[in-house]
Formats: sequence, C-alpha cells, structure tokens
Amino acid sequence: MSTPPPLPSASDWDVPSTRITALALAACNAAFWIYTFPFIYAHADPKGTGFDMLPVMPFTIIFFALTFPAAAKAIGGRGLGVALGLVLGATALNTIIFLALLSSYAAASR
Repeated sequence: MSTPPPLPSASDWDVPSTRITALALAACNAAFWIYTFPFIYAHADPKGTGFDMLPVMPFTIIFFALTFPAAAKAIGGRGLGVALGLVLGATALNTIIFLALLSSYAAASR
C-alpha cells in the first residue's frame, strides 16, 4: 500500500502577492483612520459638547479589531489568507460607515 504525498507546509494563499496586497490595504486603512480625525473635527460644532467626535469610535474599533491584526499577520508572513480577509472586511466596513457619515453631514447642512 502506498502512502499519500505529504501535505504542503503552507497554504495556497501564502504567496508574496497576497502579502503585498494585505500590507498595502492595511496601510491604506491606517491612513484612512488617521484622516478621519481631522475630517470629523472639521465638521464638528465648535460650541458642541464633544459628542460630535463620537463617529471616530467605529473607525477606531475597525482599525484595532481588523486592520491591526491583519497587518501583524501580513508582517509575520503567516495566515495571509486570513489577513487578506480581515483587511478586506475592514475596507468594506470603513466604506459603509464613512458613506453613512457623509450622508448625515449632507442632511445636516440642508
């Protein structure tokens, strides 16, 4: 009876192009997270109570829950498929929340 061939040590996702893509998207998400602070501050009420800066919180949660672990996995070079999934999910969530924020700012300026 012949033995089956050994399993590969890495998955098909562990290739340099996946690593570069995950790192590039993580860097873009980090830059976007930093950009949201001055953007939201510019649209805040100067005489407000400070709750105008509250929309920064979902972006911060997305950064620390999805983008940062994805960047750590991509830098380490292990679990690149998971890293790519996390960073794509972070990109989608950032887009959805930012578009909702833009629509609320547009409705408030009417």
